[in-house]
Amino acid sequence: MATTFFQCAENAAKTSSKTPEKTETMTVQHYKVPCQGESVQLCYLVKTQGQADWEYWYDEIQGFEYEWGYVYTLEVNKTTIENPPQDGSSIAIKLVKVLKKEAVAGSFELPLNMEGTVLLENSSGEWTYFQQIPVLVSAALATKLDKAQTGVFQHGDKKQTLTLLSVK
Repeated sequence: MATTFFQCAENAAKTSSKTPEKTETMTVQHYKVPCQGESVQLCYLVKTQGQADWEYWYDEIQGFEYEWGYVYTLEVNKTTIENPPQDGSSIAIKLVKVLKKEAVAGSFELPLNMEGTVLLENSSGEWTYFQQIPVLVSAALATKLDKAQTGVFQHGDKKQTLTLLSVK
């Protein structure tokens, strides 16, 4: 029994072992986007210094308190997980410090449905995006949502809210 315990402990240590940390500068977009992992979820859009295109980040950034409506420039530690869980990332990101936090004005597009999941929903007169973010939707736009695929949004007065401007 003791041998089994030590073998399990040894296997757990191997599974969670990590390669040394690498410090990078990362930019995080002012909104999250729906993405397909194990299920439909909201992902960060990120890019590292020198990278041209945004890419999805499915996991959390350890120690980072994200607010919609701000573009962040972060100093982060990236650690490669040698034997990640089957459904987990092989990289862990931990915030070192926020280098810049800039409020964003203007509009951006988000899908209104994905993989059969309706992302902009009305429950008792309250609209939410992904059942998390409050959205202001005019009565005129509400009548057009059943045929729309994409919404054009802007951040509300409170950065944790969105306003639907138009649909496509």
